Amino acid sequence: MVKIRRTLITLTSVVALVTLASLATRDGLALREADSVNARIAGGLAQPTSPHPEELFAAAVKTAGTGKITEALALYNRVENDDSSSPTLRLAARFNSGNLYLRDAIEAADAGETAAAIPNFELAKASYRSVLRSEPLQMDARYNLERALRRNPEAELEETEVLPPPPKAERSVTTMQVEAQGLP
Repeated sequence: MVKIRRTLITLTSVVALVTLASLATRDGLALREADSVNARIAGGLAQPTSPHPEELFAAAVKTAGTGKITEALALYNRVENDDSSSPTLRLAARFNSGNLYLRDAIEAADAGETAAAIPNFELAKASYRSVLRSEPLQMDARYNLERALRRNPEAELEETEVLPPPPKAERSVTTMQVEAQGLP
């Protein structure tokens, strides 16, 4: 009986030790991968094909800095739609997308290309509003939304024409009989 207990305890201990060793190995590999990603980001070598949202975000910032707006917007979009992205990173990607749209719209408007500027102003406003829905106290998004609204105000809604009431001849009186229910 004692020998069976010792064997059972030994076997349980070995299984626990193997499980802990495999978990520690997995965590060690994840830590090594995170260090590698952080080193690429710090060195300015972020890869736009990376599966890591943080590295994609850094690649988008770098791409936007080189003037490749379309590629940067695509990378920010990937960060926003990645389920493994943190909510803060998604919000930052949406805000940066709005900044790119606004910058492009202002440049187009200053060059006299209003047809190209208007859609980008609208996309910038939509991005900032989306950020503010998630984080109402985000002051940078408020400020940039205000800038976009000053440069391209919202279209005035046309007031619908209010019709006068029909003349007395067109009014009708109902002949329907109503019984009050629940009253004595």
